Amino acid sequence: MRTPRLLVPFVLLAAASSIVPAYAATSSGPWPQFQGDAGRSGLAPEAPAPPYRVAWSAPAGIGDTTHISGIPAPVLTGSLAIVVGRQDVSAVDLASGDAAWTVPRALGPSAPAAVAGDLLLFVEGGGDESASASGTPSAAASSSSSPTATSATPSASAVPSSVAATSSLVAIDLATQERAWAVPLSEVSHTGVLFVGQNAIVGTDDGEITAVDVASGKQAWNVDVGDHVLAAMAATEDLVLASVRPEAQGTASLVALHANDGSQAWRYQPTGAVLDLGSPSVAGDLVYLVASDGSLRAVAIGDGTQRWAARLYTPTAGSPPAVNDAGVFVTDQSGTMYAFDPSSGAEQWRFASNLFAVGGPIVTSDTVLQPASDGTILAVDTTTGHQVWHATVADAAVIGLAATAELVVATSTGTTPGFVALETDPAGVSEDITSPTSADPSGLLLAWFAAALPIVAALVLLGRALSTRMGTPDLSTAEDDVVDPWETDVGDES
Repeated sequence: MRTPRLLVPFVLLAAASSIVPAYAATSSGPWPQFQGDAGRSGLAPEAPAPPYRVAWSAPAGIGDTTHISGIPAPVLTGSLAIVVGRQDVSAVDLASGDAAWTVPRALGPSAPAAVAGDLLLFVEGGGDESASASGTPSAAASSSSSPTATSATPSASAVPSSVAATSSLVAIDLATQERAWAVPLSEVSHTGVLFVGQNAIVGTDDGEITAVDVASGKQAWNVDVGDHVLAAMAATEDLVLASVRPEAQGTASLVALHANDGSQAWRYQPTGAVLDLGSPSVAGDLVYLVASDGSLRAVAIGDGTQRWAARLYTPTAGSPPAVNDAGVFVTDQSGTMYAFDPSSGAEQWRFASNLFAVGGPIVTSDTVLQPASDGTILAVDTTTGHQVWHATVADAAVIGLAATAELVVATSTGTTPGFVALETDPAGVSEDITSPTSADPSGLLLAWFAAALPIVAALVLLGRALSTRMGTPDLSTAEDDVVDPWETDVGDES
């Protein structure tokens, strides 16, 4: 572990004021940070039910499939949908999709913002990590746990930046869009902003985690937890949870820090060859996260001991699982969606969509919504595991989802990158599609009969037609046969 670097926070004053305003440091809005809350649960119990239709769409500076880097997932205030793009931050009216405002941002990988009262918190800088800059898949588009990702399908798990540039944590006033303060970071940040208590917390590629008091813009604490902190972090009221990736060799770990001062509470290191851990999500007394060996792990929030592990077909792209009281929902890179019992890890169902999953799922009162790399969004029933709706809403990857009581808001890349908002379609048609990998003996038997009966009937009709055409067969014995005169002649000659 390297020697911790001391950050020197500074304050950029808004307008001509010489005093930093005392903003109320509380989350606001229906979806104020990545995956809805500090626990990254992805829980949206009041979201509208499928089937859906497009309510509105709006452009944003996310970038096309070669210029995107990072994970530009949406956050929502009471009236705005906001996304951090390559060189700007865009806000649109949540009800209509009309442009509200755009503010410039230093070029760098996109990462989810967070809303804290009257402030919007985001990270900027770090340079161009897109495929267009390097001629190779972007740093955010591949990882040790997502070998099949390409520049067109960004991963929720980044890799350490190769550019010698740094990022800054920025706060702007939501009403005026003026900068309240900015704090420089030690290196590039891919984690996005975690807001918990009074602090905005970010991680950097060099393994540092920094907490900044939102009201003053001053550093609260800074710790070095290891080699790389790349995935989005999660938190409870008392703990900050971060996945730490080793430099080259070694085992990844999940570290829990006390939220008030950054001191370590515990560190979990999974057994086996685990080079990477995805973003954690928290529900109840357990933390859930996916390891690069294709396993879902459940870790006790109290002491960091592993409670259970379940096998996936492949690893995920690093996104946190979605969790509610009924299940833990996760989608692997192959497009297989799973539901596990939260307490025991027993698999409840799986659905094979065969669509590469980019962003993480969110879970409503009765469905799991999963974005995919081809622009599709799927809705799967949480109880049965059957697909109940799907639609293509973009021509490239749908990256993130957020929800209110009226809308599901998605962000996507492609030829028209930006937002797409979905609402319930009263005239829409629901589906009831089982996974193509599910075994259904009774259904297969019925399908066999359904396919066989027309064939049998056709053969019977064909047989009758041939019988009529060819006449009645001669069933007489050999003694009754008519003697061929040529046979007699041949016999006489002999």
